[in-house]
Amino acid sequence: MKKYAGFRNGYVRVRIYGEQTERFLNLCRAREIRISDLRRESELSLTGCLQIRDFFRLAPIHRKTKVKIHILEKHGLPFFFYQSKKRKAFFLGLLLCAGLLLFLSGRLWEIDVEGNVRNSTPEILDFLEQKGIRHGMAKGRLSCSEIAAEIRKKYPDITWVSAKLEGTRLLLTVREGIFIQTTEEKDKSACDIMAERDGEIIKMITRSGLPRKKVGDLCKKGEILVSGILELKDDSQEVVKYEAVHADADIYIKRQKAYYHEIPMIYETYEWTGKKKKGIYLKAGRFYLEIADRTKNGWYQIAEEQKMYLTKSFQLPCSIGYITQNQYRKIKKEYTREEAKLLSWEILQAYEKKLMEKGVQISANNVKIEIDHKTCVSKGFLEIIEKIGEETPVEIPEQPAERTTEDG
Repeated sequence: MKKYAGFRNGYVRVRIYGEQTERFLNLCRAREIRISDLRRESELSLTGCLQIRDFFRLAPIHRKTKVKIHILEKHGLPFFFYQSKKRKAFFLGLLLCAGLLLFLSGRLWEIDVEGNVRNSTPEILDFLEQKGIRHGMAKGRLSCSEIAAEIRKKYPDITWVSAKLEGTRLLLTVREGIFIQTTEEKDKSACDIMAERDGEIIKMITRSGLPRKKVGDLCKKGEILVSGILELKDDSQEVVKYEAVHADADIYIKRQKAYYHEIPMIYETYEWTGKKKKGIYLKAGRFYLEIADRTKNGWYQIAEEQKMYLTKSFQLPCSIGYITQNQYRKIKKEYTREEAKLLSWEILQAYEKKLMEKGVQISANNVKIEIDHKTCVSKGFLEIIEKIGEETPVEIPEQPAERTTEDG
């Protein structure tokens, strides 16, 4: 602390030379002039440090003792400011820097959200921005209680919110309640179930409606499989009324699906030469600066762009990218018979996998692979089992006329 005070007030290191150095020190002690770091160089000479205010009090003692006082070193802020009085730009910059730091410390530069699972952080940040809470705003305009209330109002599944300001950072901690998802009821309007493909019905479970087909029947595209019109009959089995219902059924058919794929035995590919070029680019809005060699055909370019952030959640409107260019050349190759068959088989398996991802079962594979000197051809058919049934609006027939007692 004493060192800091000495630097702040300024001090000098002096050499005191003369025959009355002892008397000089006694007089300084008597007048409470403190000399620190006192060292004797010889019988007539000694050195020490004095604060500036004490140095100017030495004049009467100097005259009485007739010693010589030489300033060896000057230290402290007063000397620094005196020597730098011509550097006005430096002090102006220092003042502006201090003002800028003070201004920035009064702003919000980071918004963090913790505890959220279903409601994503970008979604919550977008909502806050709509409410005027954004990076760079004055901290004095923030109300943590209002922020918490707005979030609870917007997101009903968030049961608890804590908003806390830590320096230039706003920390939002949320807890989400148990989310019960309600499934929308299906449209229960009257309809038929129609076949959208040809095939043989192998399974049929009807929950509502009147079946028009049964297991083992063949169906054609556009045929009604389950009717949404129910016939209400009397004891004499005559239709007295038609009632429209929402037909509902699970119907599975078996059919053949044609397959054809052709692979040329001679193909064109690319080969890396091993030559690489690297570069970078800067992007800010419409401004784009690229520092890289311009290449023409024969080079494959990969660009990896990274966003720039001031804080974890405050993205700057600029980015930096790294460019890697690899040279290649085109070459022609020819598959061997084994390679062509293996590739055809892999393509067929990938095709089957896509069908199975759609819920289609494959009961038989009748695809043959044939190779000549030019192409490798896979052709045949797959026997598949799939679910069909397309809902179509029902046409309600005219209701039968009411029977009277005279009609018998």
